[in-house]
Amino acid sequence: MVKKIILIAVNALCLIAFIVCLINSASLRTSLRSQQAVNTWSGQSGERFAQLSVFFPETVVFNEDRIRSLRASIDKALLSASLESRPDRTLYTDAWSAVGDVSIRGQHGSASAKAICVGGDFFMFHPLYLRDGTYISPNDVMKDRVVLDEELAWRLFGSVRLAGFEVMINNRPFKIAGVVSRESDFASSKAYTYGAGLFMSFEALSEMTEDGANISCYEIVMPDPITGFAKHILTEAFPDSGVHIVENTSRFSIGNSFAVIRSFGERSMRTDAISFPYWENAARIVEDRLALLLVLTLLSIAFPLVCAVIYTVKIIRYTIKFGRKKVTRMIDDIDKRKYEKYLIEHEQDVDIDIYNVNDIIREVQDENNQAGSTS
Repeated sequence: MVKKIILIAVNALCLIAFIVCLINSASLRTSLRSQQAVNTWSGQSGERFAQLSVFFPETVVFNEDRIRSLRASIDKALLSASLESRPDRTLYTDAWSAVGDVSIRGQHGSASAKAICVGGDFFMFHPLYLRDGTYISPNDVMKDRVVLDEELAWRLFGSVRLAGFEVMINNRPFKIAGVVSRESDFASSKAYTYGAGLFMSFEALSEMTEDGANISCYEIVMPDPITGFAKHILTEAFPDSGVHIVENTSRFSIGNSFAVIRSFGERSMRTDAISFPYWENAARIVEDRLALLLVLTLLSIAFPLVCAVIYTVKIIRYTIKFGRKKVTRMIDDIDKRKYEKYLIEHEQDVDIDIYNVNDIIREVQDENNQAGSTS
């Protein structure tokens, strides 16, 4: 009895752990808003889209001129697949970014800060929470607007209500478009190591850099009518250039978690000069956590499954054994009824309950055989 209680308790704990792992996994898959741009872009259209990121090593020069060339090749590939933009329907959207160090000065002081210099529809991919004002936009005619994070806003002004205020960045005046809060999820908080920071136009950074700025991350959401179509287009656009292409759409799937498990020990090694931005590092943290949770999920359900298989086999064996006994009894009952009918037909009065049915049948057969031999 004690063993049964312990067994039930262990199975219950394993099932609870299994459910907890499933809940945590589901929560992790939706924790990073930077990985969900495909949902924002596709909306209710019902069409298949893919979100992809391209990360460039320091040795590869990729600037806004290359962006225009890349867009032309993407348009050509989509057109060859009978996918064409219309005035009321844009097939894809993209963004790019680079990280640089700047000196910034406000009303209450100055600071060195990390500037994430962006182009395209960056804040569609990274919808940070606005505390005040607006984002900067690719439609801005002048590229002299910036977005501060809360930490930098408090340090320079002692407030987050700063839309319209002016700051000096590398001795150039910029208008504050808005103030944002950084991501609060555990992975982004762990991956973001820049300290106080801001967002500014990539074009503005290029103007302030002597040799021009170099894009380190390119992101796109585009049609993916069949799995792998979008990634193939980008792979063809960067042949043998050493770039790292990630398909964000399915990176948190169970299949990808198995791939992360298989690459355990090699995943941390890097032989290129690619420096991932913090949102990609956050996504890789989530991938690792999901892989760990997958292992724990399988381990937690293994014992209850083994127990279920064992008890199922026992039930099947018992059912077969019970069925055989039942069939044997049914056969005996049939033979008994046949013999009762035989006795009644021959007007014999025998208390069949004191005989074994099989013995009685043999006796009758012997009598019949003797009668046949006598005659």
